[in-house]
Amino acid sequence: MHILKYVINEKKIPVIFSKDIPHCDVMSDVISAGFLIVKFEMNPQKFAVKCFGESSSLNKKKGDEDETLIENYLNNQFCSIVNLKKDSSEVSEEQTRSK
Repeated sequence: MHILKYVINEKKIPVIFSKDIPHCDVMSDVISAGFLIVKFEMNPQKFAVKCFGESSSLNKKKGDEDETLIENYLNNQFCSIVNLKKDSSEVSEEQTRSK
């Protein structure tokens, strides 16, 4: 299990970083902050996130929607790329077989 830190900015975009870096060194104007564990599930291929705790350097706690925001961000940014590559390789295999 690997624990990371995160902050959520005013635009509700997550920033994820090492637990060795203080929250306040990454960003000061945030709506929430805390710690998280990220897990990649293979079937279906998606990220699952567990948020907890708070930032003492920013005096901010985990927000109610942080897990959903981070999961959606990771899945939209990375899983769609993986699925596109997988889909294009399946099309290439089908084209090769039909020749």
